[in-house]
Amino acid sequence: MTNNRNAAATQTNNDKDTKLAIQSFWLLGLLNNAPWVLMLACATNISSGGVALVFLANQLPGLLAKVTAPCWFHRVSYKRRIGVASLAMGVACALVGLGGLFNDELSSSDDDDDGNDVTNATRAQFGLVLELLGVSFMSFQCSLGEASLLALAGKFDGSLLPKLSSTSVSSPSMDSYSALDNDNNIRFDSHDDIDEGLFAHEEEEQHNNNAHTNNNEQSSSSATLMKTEKQHRKCITAFASGTGLAGIVGYAYKSLLAELFGWGLSYIVWSAILFAMVYYRTYCTGLYEMDIRLEEAASRNRLEGERCVSSLTETDGVEELNDRKEQRSSLEMVMQPHDGEEENGSSTLLSQYSSASTTTATKSVHHMTAWERFQTVFSLWPYMIPLFFVYMTEYMMQAGVWPAIGFPVTSTSARSQFYHYANWTYQVGVFVSRSSGNLFTVSITMLWVMPMLQLVNLCIFWSISVNHFWYDYSLLIMCFVVGLLGGGVYVQGYNRINADMPKELREFALSSASVADSVGILVADISSLFIQSCIYERNGIDGAVVTCPF
Repeated sequence: MTNNRNAAATQTNNDKDTKLAIQSFWLLGLLNNAPWVLMLACATNISSGGVALVFLANQLPGLLAKVTAPCWFHRVSYKRRIGVASLAMGVACALVGLGGLFNDELSSSDDDDDGNDVTNATRAQFGLVLELLGVSFMSFQCSLGEASLLALAGKFDGSLLPKLSSTSVSSPSMDSYSALDNDNNIRFDSHDDIDEGLFAHEEEEQHNNNAHTNNNEQSSSSATLMKTEKQHRKCITAFASGTGLAGIVGYAYKSLLAELFGWGLSYIVWSAILFAMVYYRTYCTGLYEMDIRLEEAASRNRLEGERCVSSLTETDGVEELNDRKEQRSSLEMVMQPHDGEEENGSSTLLSQYSSASTTTATKSVHHMTAWERFQTVFSLWPYMIPLFFVYMTEYMMQAGVWPAIGFPVTSTSARSQFYHYANWTYQVGVFVSRSSGNLFTVSITMLWVMPMLQLVNLCIFWSISVNHFWYDYSLLIMCFVVGLLGGGVYVQGYNRINADMPKELREFALSSASVADSVGILVADISSLFIQSCIYERNGIDGAVVTCPF
């Protein structure tokens, strides 16, 4: 009776921890990206003729953080990284607000003094520099936080939450066994999770002999595996969903304060400093303390396993390990591609990573050479290329095409209004698709098809902006589809990385792969300067910051 009560209390606490982790990742995703989106929402206020210039400043420092992440992330704790990201967020809001206030004062002085054009131009440039510097700090914050929290979500999904779900139904002592030596001596290993292929090299003959006698166990194991796979996507999906909602919150925040309360750029971004405080507080109270506590519990379980190993006789230990081998064999039989996924898709990738595990995956990232880290990052190309292309195409639309559409196109306010509503609708699509990670998993083929569809959307929008054959607010439907495709590639790509990569490399892979979307956005931002300029020229609009080369 006492054991049952203890087990029930443990399960209740575990459920609370799981719920807290999911809620924390969702809120951190929202807070990490909302100020960054706010900068994009204010892009036309900062530089109306060069929206892509603001996008560029909002990307370069973040790209630098992600490119160098494989070299230093493993040396800096999550808490320090999130602390630096919080500080950068506050500094960014302060600088952009100061630059905006500087320009507001300049605008008011223009009405009284028209004789200091050179001085006013210099002051305007100085205000713009402050604003772009602040946007750069926000870029660094967002990328540092995103790469760190994606890796941490992978850790929770792949290591910490599965241990919580297994404590009430499995023996912690047997989870501490990792292999059986050829001499039938029990060998203890610190990598204590039975679900990582610990008995993957057992004999095929024994596997085949047991296959026909374990049909009932296979059905139960299959159901358990499906439930576990879904659970192991919860934190990444929660973070992705939060980042998706951040787009809506960022634009709504700006609209609410500007249109309802009449606030200017400075006061809007200054008020966002509150986001930085809540951001750091949420991490410390929600994830940091839980991470430490669960790691300590895992250490106690390992020590308990060591004591159990020493107390078991050799025969008993071998027999129990053989039972666990048979359970593992039944699990392996159901680990096949689902939802019609082709054999040459992710299963091929899984076999590649499995064969490479003896050289790099079994190593701690701390002990990998720079070349081994580079090889690991390069091996992520099946996921990084779709991320790159989908972000490149959608940000070409956001920064280059949409600012040049308006009804009528010659009206600055009309173009600004369409840009505002288009991004609103886009963010709704992103939120919907990024929240779908727990509902289904796409194949590798589909992960590559979605960026191609996004390229089609870009071509359609370019043609519309020049020829005006479909030129009204029903275009927002297309903007919603753009958001669906972009958010879908994001959440499905990172979920596949977390599922396909060996556990030793998941955190490293998730943080490293995030560089792909940043490179895509950077390429798009540079291209968009010329895309917007060419559309302006076709429509007879002045104000572009570069000259159309065509």
